[in-house]
Amino acid sequence: MSRSGLVRRGVRQGGCGIRGGILRPAGILVAAALLGTACSTSATHSALSADASSDSSTSFARLIDVGQGRKMYLECHGSGSPTVILVPGLVAAADTWRYVRGPAGAMKASSSAVYPGVGRFTRVCSYDRPGTAREGGKVTTSTSVPQPTTPRGDVADLHTLLKTAKVPGPFVLVGWSAGGPIVRIYAGEYPHDVSGLVLVDAETEFLQSRLTPGQFATFLALERSDDKKRIAQWKDVERQDPVTVFRQVRAAPPVPKVPVVVLTGDEFDARAFRARLPAGAPADYPQVFWRAQLASQGDLARKFPGARHVTKTRSDHNIQNNQPQLVIDAVRDVVEKARRRQRGELSAS
Repeated sequence: MSRSGLVRRGVRQGGCGIRGGILRPAGILVAAALLGTACSTSATHSALSADASSDSSTSFARLIDVGQGRKMYLECHGSGSPTVILVPGLVAAADTWRYVRGPAGAMKASSSAVYPGVGRFTRVCSYDRPGTAREGGKVTTSTSVPQPTTPRGDVADLHTLLKTAKVPGPFVLVGWSAGGPIVRIYAGEYPHDVSGLVLVDAETEFLQSRLTPGQFATFLALERSDDKKRIAQWKDVERQDPVTVFRQVRAAPPVPKVPVVVLTGDEFDARAFRARLPAGAPADYPQVFWRAQLASQGDLARKFPGARHVTKTRSDHNIQNNQPQLVIDAVRDVVEKARRRQRGELSAS
């Protein structure tokens, strides 16, 4: 979903904490649109093991050489198949899956978070794309690349990363926010490697079709404003163009017939959203956008016959932090169905 603008240290926007001067956006579209910032949180990235081996029970957290002078940060733990790959939103690092929001709204690392929770029943991995940031605003150690990037480029990076690190498949791909198009395109391009999808308030091309051209132009203006603020803060920050994202996901090969769960945020801070709109935006634009967002999530779920769509999440865009058990349960559901299919107990439909 999207990137949000530069704000003072400690200021909260849309219910998300801003730390270290780096905006915690997440995912290209709806985050900016919905929240103004996604609360990507950060865990310590100390190496758990010095060797990223093909042993599916080895825990590690390290940089992986992906060629062409580049390295990408990857962390994995747990054991079992299929392997779950957690794909963060825009500018969010791997550690977003380690944090939960406490009763007072503060983010904290927790054993009840998605990453440790999934690791209790299968192998799980996550990674930092170039231009992302961790808790406290610390920039990822993944090698910088020219920005903006594209979902297809991110898919190529992820495929190379998993192969180089010898991460065993098949994969259940979990995409939050801007991670949604990445996992969908990955599944289309590598259908034999993917056994399920979980889409966590994922950005979707249906948002554009649910807005009029004028309404979508307002949305793009908001995105450009956020980009300018973020680039002024950090020149190598991850960014993407929504039009390109939507075009690429529309052109991608179809996702194979695998179990799919769609989780949709059902809370929206219209006042925080309105404060970020460009001058001249219609007064009712927050409500117009929110209706389009909810409708687009329904369109996304209907794209996958048999998909389970969870709409009562009691969460804003950051479902993995606010309601981690919902995400863990969705992943477990897909993992169990994938295992049953592998044993021949469940059809592909």
